[in-house]
Amino acid sequence: MSDAAQHREPTGLAGLPRDLTDEELEQAPVLESVDDLLIEDLMDEEAYAFFAALDS
Repeated sequence: MSDAAQHREPTGLAGLPRDLTDEELEQAPVLESVDDLLIEDLMDEEAYAFFAALDS
């Protein structure tokens, strides 16, 4: 039987990561611009997919 067909108890929010503490948020890196995410040497298809993901 496939995994999808087996009965499982709902996990609710248990699968989500915990909230960050104030200290963790202060230490997190902050991007000054979306340009910081740009990756050099992408093929056109990869670049289109990357920019489409940024727009979502």
